[in-house]
Amino acid sequence: MKKSVDAPLVPLAFILFGLLGLVSAIKVGEWTNFIFPMLFLLLAAVYLHTSLIGKYRIIKKVVAGLNIEKNAQILDLGTGHGAFLIEIARHLQHPGKIIGIDIWNKQDQANNSYENTKKLIVEQQLADVSELLTADMVKLPFKGNNFNYVVASLSIHNLKPAYKRQAAIQEAFRVLKKGGRMVIIDIEHVGEYQQFLQQLGAKEISISNTGINGMYAGLFTKVLIAKK
Repeated sequence: MKKSVDAPLVPLAFILFGLLGLVSAIKVGEWTNFIFPMLFLLLAAVYLHTSLIGKYRIIKKVVAGLNIEKNAQILDLGTGHGAFLIEIARHLQHPGKIIGIDIWNKQDQANNSYENTKKLIVEQQLADVSELLTADMVKLPFKGNNFNYVVASLSIHNLKPAYKRQAAIQEAFRVLKKGGRMVIIDIEHVGEYQQFLQQLGAKEISISNTGINGMYAGLFTKVLIAKK
């Protein structure tokens, strides 16, 4: 599966500051001047590990723990390159289906496009249980009580300000069937999502940490699972 860097300008900035700092430190010759450049380069390495390796391990573990029914109907919010969608689709059989929606913003993920993700789905031979749509998660084009699962990986935090994130949570909860589960993997605002879901009447809300595989420099990935 093709992998890409999340918010690619972030690790690029870490690397740039680190290299510039190293050049300056070498000129000065004091060992203490190497501390901050090395810290920037370490942050870049951790970020790239999570973006290219760690997040896929997290997704695989989360999906395995869900025990998804083969005929489940699933919605993926902010599909991007389809990491969550493809891992879930491997557990489905027709008439089971996962629909991935995105606005295909390249700023949030390098080379993010409908065409690239569709190509990946076809290459993985998962087109019969997968569908892509261009749609906004704050106004979903689906009837209520439609999906067994609504999932989102590293996408809802991109919505600003907070009322947009709340709108996305409300929409996701609306289209979720009674007894269905919402699964959110994210690096920010997870406590906020929990509060929104509690106000909507969600049950059995759990939040777990993901360790080294979920570290984006100073941000830490968490997994929220809630039942309607």
